[in-house]
Amino acid sequence: MVVLRIVLTALFVFGMGPPSQLEAPLAQRTSAFQSAPCMFEVPNGLDEGTTIECGYLTVPEQHAEPDGPTIELAVAIVKSTGSSVARDPLVLLQGGPGGSTIDTYIQLIGLGRMNDLRADRDLILFDQRGTLYSKPALTCPEQLKQTEETIERRVMRPEAYQLSLAATRACRDRLVAEGVNLSAFDSLENAADIDVLRVALGYEQINLYGVSYGTLLALHTMRTQPQGLRSVILDAVVPTQTNFILEAPRSQDRAFSELFAACQADPGCQAAYPNLEQVLFTLIADLNQEPARVPLTDPETSKTYSAVLDGDTIQSLLFQLLYSTELIPALPHVIYAMRDGDFSFLQRIAPQILFDRTFAIGMYESVICAEDADFQASAIDVQGIRPQFAEYAVEDAEHLLQGCQIWDVSPLDPQIDQPVTSSIPTLVLNGRFDPITPPINGAEAARTISPSYVYTFGYSGHGAATTGPCPQSIIRQFLRDPSQEPDSGCTADKPAPSFISPTTTRLAPSLGRILTEIEQNQWGALLLPFVALLFLLTLVIVWPVGWLIRVIRGRPAEQSGAMTLARWAAVLVTLIGAACIIGLVVVVFQLALTGQDLILLFGLPAASGWILALPWAALLGTLLMIAAGVQIWRQGAGSLSGRIYYLLLILAAIGLSAGLLPLALG
Repeated sequence: MVVLRIVLTALFVFGMGPPSQLEAPLAQRTSAFQSAPCMFEVPNGLDEGTTIECGYLTVPEQHAEPDGPTIELAVAIVKSTGSSVARDPLVLLQGGPGGSTIDTYIQLIGLGRMNDLRADRDLILFDQRGTLYSKPALTCPEQLKQTEETIERRVMRPEAYQLSLAATRACRDRLVAEGVNLSAFDSLENAADIDVLRVALGYEQINLYGVSYGTLLALHTMRTQPQGLRSVILDAVVPTQTNFILEAPRSQDRAFSELFAACQADPGCQAAYPNLEQVLFTLIADLNQEPARVPLTDPETSKTYSAVLDGDTIQSLLFQLLYSTELIPALPHVIYAMRDGDFSFLQRIAPQILFDRTFAIGMYESVICAEDADFQASAIDVQGIRPQFAEYAVEDAEHLLQGCQIWDVSPLDPQIDQPVTSSIPTLVLNGRFDPITPPINGAEAARTISPSYVYTFGYSGHGAATTGPCPQSIIRQFLRDPSQEPDSGCTADKPAPSFISPTTTRLAPSLGRILTEIEQNQWGALLLPFVALLFLLTLVIVWPVGWLIRVIRGRPAEQSGAMTLARWAAVLVTLIGAACIIGLVVVVFQLALTGQDLILLFGLPAASGWILALPWAALLGTLLMIAAGVQIWRQGAGSLSGRIYYLLLILAAIGLSAGLLPLALG
């Protein structure tokens, strides 16, 4: 999920406990790990040298050649917030393959989103070989360059395939020329790194958490490096015995079916967005006939492109959005908005996907081509799935195989595709809406592992661990005693997403626009109402002090109906403005602390909808102030300085109303 800077800049204050008092390593560290300054910006809430330690782990490029070339893996050790720390840390494995563990989790940890997991033990993040902060990093800027060069024109699928293959070849040729052995970046070498990490940091045992490809890596580690594994958590599972590429079209079809069914079963969603499936596929067909042009801004360069979005691109983006648990409740609303020509949500989200510079595409190619390219595209079974997902399934698979021919890495032994049999206690987490690793995968992987505990979260997409207190509670129980099945009663508390609709949400699109501007450090939208409110609050000091001075001087206050009305109107506007701004801040923080801040892009929770009525009340109060101000000037009531001050209060009230009204206007 996607977080708002207005909340994040201060949120760290609330989630942090005292730093760990334990110095973590319990045996002697080895020279394979060397501390170093953190290779990323340490977020607020973490203190380098106290609550976080960084460094590099040196490992053989190929473990079969321990005296051969070496590579370096970036490591971040995040200390527990507890005073009594378990002697077995939790090591996190990100997915992809090619995703950066550090980049993915460090902000969440800094914001307190993983405090439950840090309460008992240290967390260890390491960027797997080939990923963002490790050396070498198999990123492919050639692919991003292709996106930049084609985003403003429609590229049909055959040309897109050819351009992608050309970028793949360019990336491969560059990496090979730099001396990178692409065949060294596979799952078995990756798994061997994990045990080297354990030994180098001085741990007798570790707990392993993997998400997506990280689960496949964890399973390989269970089979080839079981020593030192106390427990394993598999989240969004890729079993060794399943080729996810062959199942991808069916998995995608299943996830959209779940979305349509969940909306239909929700009275508010069904009433607001009827016939969701038909609306979506009509939208896709219409956009394939006449694509939309949508301004998309690269968040790193700030360059804005007039992007062409056709139906296939929209379908692909929605598939990506189903990965995110936080975004799922918004998808019916987003689909209907796009039908009506409103692509504002994609303007915010799509650039983070299209211009991603953190993903190591070369690592993806090395892993997939060595492990999962042993199939024939014709083997993909599209029987019984929607034609929109079946149409290009074979062509996409053929394109992947052509890319693997270019990448040209050594295949792994087919034996690695056998199920993993293990007695290491394993917790398995699944998401109902997961578009690429369906819940059946978790059950399949657990079939040959005992003990294992399998849970599916009815609201979740791809990866459940960071989606709320329930999965973290289950994980924490499991880590405390992996031999005992955790209490999963909390899974019944949220059996389905709470969809954004008029039933659950007081829609106010302008709120999302304002928050987007704030996230981009454009604070003008907030500056006017805040400054205006601050000036209005001066009446709390000015009027009592003025009254006191008159009393001391023996001058009785002038009593007039206009002056009394003016003062009460000013107090009323001030109270209303303060209630509106304070109410917004409180709601924003509450939503951020519970990971529900996505709703702010669309409006406020229905229970907080009263806040959006306050700008209208402030406007009425301002009009009353203006009417009263006219009267006191006509009557010459009070002193000249008092009338001038009141005129300034009126101007502040106008500024306050002007700043708040966009919230109510939508």
